[in-house]
Amino acid sequence: MILKSLGSVSERASRALAGFVLAVSLTTVVAVSPAGALEKIEPVSVAVVDVQLIMRQSDAAKNIRGQVETRRKTYEKDFQQREAAVREAEKALAQQQAILANEVFQARVREHQQNIASLQRDGQGMKRQLDQAYARANGKVRQTMIEIVAEVAGEIGVGLVLFKNQIFLGDRKIDITDEIMKRLNTKLPKVEVTFAETQN
Repeated sequence: MILKSLGSVSERASRALAGFVLAVSLTTVVAVSPAGALEKIEPVSVAVVDVQLIMRQSDAAKNIRGQVETRRKTYEKDFQQREAAVREAEKALAQQQAILANEVFQARVREHQQNIASLQRDGQGMKRQLDQAYARANGKVRQTMIEIVAEVAGEIGVGLVLFKNQIFLGDRKIDITDEIMKRLNTKLPKVEVTFAETQN
């Protein structure tokens, strides 16, 4: 039993020694590596930014939403008027069926169907235009925010900036969202939203 214990201790010591020799060998290899080898990576400071909050609560983001909502209401009002006109035309067409020749009635039905299809395309085009205009304007906000983040990171010596929603646990002192928000509101308080012409 004693011999077995000594044997196991000896084996552990041998493995530990082998590991030590391997570590020394690797150290020696690194020490004599040529000039092109990777340099040791130094620790870097980390900061986090709540991008979602900035893209929702910054002055520019609110300004963009206001412009898009105003244009949406204008489109909606125009669309509802055209939709009401199409419905009235449909009622009138139904009333005329008894007094119109079949060929004339069928021609008007086809015309009415084309009007409905055109109205649907316009509705889809309006939505697409609003979505694209919103995305373009927000892109300007995001780009400016990135520039400000890089600026602040350079000033405070931060080497890595992460999205706040990716962090499970972290010190509040590494959160630079308030400073980014303040500078963004100063630099870009509003963005002019450009709307392309609706394509039918």
